[in-house]
Amino acid sequence: MKAKPVKLSDQYCSALESYLSDGGETALLSAYEIGRNALNQGLGVLEMASLHHEALKRLITSWVSAEDAAKKAGNIERFFVESLTPFEMTHRGFREANQALRESEERYRELFENANDIVFTTDLKGNFTSINKAGERATGYGRDEAPSKTFAEVVPPEYSDVARRMIERKTISKTPTTHELELLSRDGRRVPLEVSTRLILHENTPVGVQGIARDITERRRAQDALRKSNEALEEQAKNIAHALHDDAGQLLATVHIALEDAIREVLPKNRKHLEKIRGILYEIEEHLRRFSHELRPTVLDDLGLQAGLEFLANNVSKRTGIFVKFENSVDGRLPAPVETALYRITQEALTNITRHAKAKNAFLQLHANGKKISYSIRDDGVGFDAGSELAKRGQRGLGLVGIQMRLDAFGGSFSIKSAPEKGSELFITIPLER
Repeated sequence: MKAKPVKLSDQYCSALESYLSDGGETALLSAYEIGRNALNQGLGVLEMASLHHEALKRLITSWVSAEDAAKKAGNIERFFVESLTPFEMTHRGFREANQALRESEERYRELFENANDIVFTTDLKGNFTSINKAGERATGYGRDEAPSKTFAEVVPPEYSDVARRMIERKTISKTPTTHELELLSRDGRRVPLEVSTRLILHENTPVGVQGIARDITERRRAQDALRKSNEALEEQAKNIAHALHDDAGQLLATVHIALEDAIREVLPKNRKHLEKIRGILYEIEEHLRRFSHELRPTVLDDLGLQAGLEFLANNVSKRTGIFVKFENSVDGRLPAPVETALYRITQEALTNITRHAKAKNAFLQLHANGKKISYSIRDDGVGFDAGSELAKRGQRGLGLVGIQMRLDAFGGSFSIKSAPEKGSELFITIPLER
C-alpha cells in the first residue's frame, strides 16, 4: 500500500471537521476535490479508507458523548462517499470503455471472419500469424497450418521475390502499399490478387504486417476481353488504312494517267478546267494519305511508339501551327498493345488541344522505370474546370471515357490537372509489372 502524503491527510481531517461543524456544501465539495487529488496521486480506495479512518481517530476525541457521535454519523458517511465519487466516476468510465472495447473487438472479429476478401497478418519475417475464413478457402490451408507458412510460400515462384520485398519494405516505410500478384493454392490453382498491406505498430515500433487481398479474377478477365476487343478494332483500322493507301491509291493513279491523256488530247484553251480537276485529285490523294496514317500509321508498326509519336507531333504542328515537343526516356519497344493505346490517347489529347485549348505549345513526356510507364500530355492553353469536366464521365466530354477504357485494359489510370487560364495536363500511368 502506498504511503499517504501528510498534507493530504491533514486536508482530509480539516475538511471533515469543517463539514461536521456546519454541514455546508462548500465543505462537502472539498471532499470531492480531496478525492480527485488522491486519484491523481495514484492512491486507491483502500488508501482513502485509511485517510478516513485516521481522520476519525483524530476527531473522535473531541466528541463529548456517544450520542454526539451518532448524530454526526450521517454526515461522516456523506463526506466519505463524496470523497470516493472521483473513484466511482473513473471506474464507471473504465467499465464503459472496456465494454466499448469488447464490442469493437467483436465487430472487428465478425468483419475479419466474414469478409469476402482475404484478411491476414504476418510477423516482420513474413510468417503468417492470422488468416480469416476467406484466406483458408483461397489457400486451402487451415489457420492451424498458417503459422508454418510464410507469405512468399503461398505465391508462385516467379512472385516470391515480389512477396518478400513487400514484407521487407514494410519495416522501412509505414506508407500502405498495393501490389498485384498471384496466389498458389494448396491444390495448384492460381488466383490473381490485389494485395494491400500496412505496418502494424506497437508503441511506434513495427511488430508485423496486416494485409487485405482481393480476388481480381473477374477484373483480369474483363481487362483481357477489353484488350482483345481493342486489338480487333486496331486490326480492322489497319485493314482500312491499307485499303485507303493501296487500293484507293492505285485507283487515283489510274485516274491521274487517264487525266494526263485527256489533257494532251484537248485543245490548249480547254486544259485549264482539267488542270483544276487534277489539283482536286492531288488534294483528295493527300487527304486519303493522312486518313490512312491516322487510322494506323505504318511507322508505329515498323519503328515503334517514339517514331509514331514524333510523326504525329510533326503532323499536328504542320496542320495547326501548335508547336508540339516530344521527350522520351524509354529504352527500346514497349508491348505493342501498350504502344497502340498510348498512340490513340495522344491522338485524342492533341485533338482536344487543337479544338479547345487555344494553345501555342504542347509537351509530350514519356518515362518508364521498369515498374510503370508515366506519360504527361501538357499544353499552355486557356485551361478549364477539371472538376466539372471529370463529373461528366458518362458523357462524351473530352473523350475521357475512351481514354479510361483503353487504360482499363492494362490496369492503368489517369488524372487531369487544369484551371482556367493555366493550361492543362493529362497524366497517365500504366503498370508494367502484372
